[in-house]
Amino acid sequence: MTEDQRFAFDVQGFLHLRGALTPEELAEYMRWIEEVEKTDVRRLNADEPSRMQHQLNRPVSRVIDADPRFARFLDHEAVEPLLVEILGEDYKHIDNELYYTYPGYPGGEWHRGVRAHPTGHVINGRFLCPMVKVFYCISDVGPNEGEFVVIPGSHRAQFDLDTRGRVDLPAQYIFNDVCAGDIILFNEALLHNGRPNPSQKTRKTIIMNFGREDAGPWPGYAPKPETLEKVTPRQRRILMNRTPIWREPDRIG
Repeated sequence: MTEDQRFAFDVQGFLHLRGALTPEELAEYMRWIEEVEKTDVRRLNADEPSRMQHQLNRPVSRVIDADPRFARFLDHEAVEPLLVEILGEDYKHIDNELYYTYPGYPGGEWHRGVRAHPTGHVINGRFLCPMVKVFYCISDVGPNEGEFVVIPGSHRAQFDLDTRGRVDLPAQYIFNDVCAGDIILFNEALLHNGRPNPSQKTRKTIIMNFGREDAGPWPGYAPKPETLEKVTPRQRRILMNRTPIWREPDRIG
């Protein structure tokens, strides 16, 4: 992590890594996506159908179980050094998605994955973020194409705001200049949302969610044993949570 990245992540709560994936990588990932889009998610969850109530499946949740090649995004060389600094060497998987924002999507609700903290989750010069999400952007995203949006600095916000029914919030930052191959990494304590998509374009994103070594997986996202057998030792370590189910830590530091 460079000094500039460290400062930016501390202050704004996110990083936009432009052109982090090569054209060759993108072509390969698009082939994987075309294949995994055909996944029968009910069959994927047939051993435990109750998992589906916790999943998004737009179009495929637990995409690593659907195709273990997607485990590459757990420790991709563009993000692993950043995750190690922000979460620690033994960071863990929380959930994973192949996520589409379809034409006509009305927009979501403003939310955050963990509570804001006055320090922005920095204690004694070290990041101690409970949850960090990584978006691998597989398509270009311009204005009015279902953009991702955050409130920079809201990971340390001390005032509440009624966000119900609101598309726009004060101080928001809209990711409307995204190119396929970019990566967005953000502190899940940021208020964030997906904007309406009035276009005819589908925004495609591979989403990986991570926590510290004490993090458990989100309900319904624990990997299958056969998946663990197919990934690398490093990826297996990331996927093997010692905590059974996600629970936000009671304290930071």
